[in-house]
Amino acid sequence: MAVANLKIADAIDRNKNSKNYDEVCKEILSNKQILAHIMKACVPEYQDVPLSEIPSYIEHDPLLNVSMDEDGLSNGSTNECIKGMNTEDHSVSGAEIRYDILFDAKLPNTAENERVGLFINVEAQNAEKLQYPLLSRAVYYDCRLVAGQKNRKDGFDHSDFKHLKKVYSIWIIMDAKKEQESIFNVYTIKENCILKEYHFPKEHYDKLSIVIVCPESIYDVNDEDHSFMELLHILFKAKMSAADKKYHLTKNYGIMMTRKIAEEVDEMCNLSQGIKNEGIAEGLTKGRAEGRAEGRCEGKTDATILNIKNLMESFNIDVDKALDALKISDDLRPIVKEKLS
Repeated sequence: MAVANLKIADAIDRNKNSKNYDEVCKEILSNKQILAHIMKACVPEYQDVPLSEIPSYIEHDPLLNVSMDEDGLSNGSTNECIKGMNTEDHSVSGAEIRYDILFDAKLPNTAENERVGLFINVEAQNAEKLQYPLLSRAVYYDCRLVAGQKNRKDGFDHSDFKHLKKVYSIWIIMDAKKEQESIFNVYTIKENCILKEYHFPKEHYDKLSIVIVCPESIYDVNDEDHSFMELLHILFKAKMSAADKKYHLTKNYGIMMTRKIAEEVDEMCNLSQGIKNEGIAEGLTKGRAEGRAEGRCEGKTDATILNIKNLMESFNIDVDKALDALKISDDLRPIVKEKLS
């Protein structure tokens, strides 16, 4: 597969707007190179597996065993992204849920014909305005993934619970509160012997795990500490150009990108809706603080002009997008544009 055709680079290059932001996130997260880093950091079963080999366990097919090398996928397959399982769960009547990313994976050191060993759900979440505990939602998702295995082709039949597969639900929180940044929490089922000490095999009860990760807003991407959390920051939170993102992803994390970048993206390269919302919210707050009042007071347009300039310079956007972000009324737009010119 030609490196220039890598979809992850294409997704970073493209100018994405808010209405298809979710699609961008899913496209990035469905790339096997990115999933390999996520599995290496979040799924203990793969901690001892070389990073370059992890893609061969994703949606494992004995007839198509793929791995990463300097040219992408070594066997020439164009299957850079996962096919994914059905993300619409209708198993409970009247309680449909939709997963972001859902796929199966083969466990290391298992027989070749044992194709499915785990089910992994990855969610990219903006949690700023949620009216419920996100962790409770993650528990519900995990339980649905466990219960949904019964009488399914890749699960188990009737009461054959020995074939119940472990499930992981991994949540990447891109707009965590300041005090929650740098969180990397894992929630599992653990055995606690209250009276007599007797231990059942761990594989009998260790059937679900939840991982919550909240990358920070600021990292020194030029230092030598290239952590998993910094990778998430670059992908979803960093205020940098597409060219810089691709440079750091390739140099520091070995993620293959296009060899030649046609041009640096001038507009915001926001792979995190949290950053976009933050920028717009800051602009609105400044405008209101200056008494903009939706831009209807013509006598206060000087403050509005300053806010628009700040927004255009900080996020490298044109005047129309800045006007949209600050919700400037149509009657004031000609005046604003005239003063800006």
